[in-house]
Amino acid sequence: MNSLWAARKPRERFLIVICVLAVVVGVPMLLIPPSGGNRKLLSASAARQRYKKLVDEKAQLDRTMDRIKPAISRMAYTERPEELVPKVIRQLQGYAKDSGVHLREIKPLRARKVGTLMKVPMTVRFSTAEFGKSATAFLYRAEDPAGKLVVEKLNVSTADQKTHTVDIEAQVALYTEATGAPGEAAL
Repeated sequence: MNSLWAARKPRERFLIVICVLAVVVGVPMLLIPPSGGNRKLLSASAARQRYKKLVDEKAQLDRTMDRIKPAISRMAYTERPEELVPKVIRQLQGYAKDSGVHLREIKPLRARKVGTLMKVPMTVRFSTAEFGKSATAFLYRAEDPAGKLVVEKLNVSTADQKTHTVDIEAQVALYTEATGAPGEAAL
């Protein structure tokens, strides 16, 4: 045996040792079952009951989705986000004009996929001296269900104590059933 081992080159000896280690480690791993293998299976009747329960839950969720889809269609736009942003900016400017506020900034944010819809958030900033009258009127117009916009966040901060103006930042969102451009990756 020594002569056989001595006749091998160092590289061949190294490979033989690796093979022996692989056999020593691999054979017990094949023969001994993993620790999770001792879990008991459900009986046939229990498995059927569980399966029926899950099928019933899925059917109920499908019925709920079928009931909600028309409401989602009424409350969501059908245009792509790129087409909607200019339209909604003009709509917000009209609300501001009707309410008597001047919008300082309308900043569209990145559209994201939410379920089957695309959510397009926008940040709207303006200052006003009469929060109770003009700003509230603008927010009510923006939140009108016929307008399909949602006011998600509202930050009101005092800008100047002498002039009694307030800075208002609102995050407005709209939802569309259309996805982005054909080559655009969904987020």
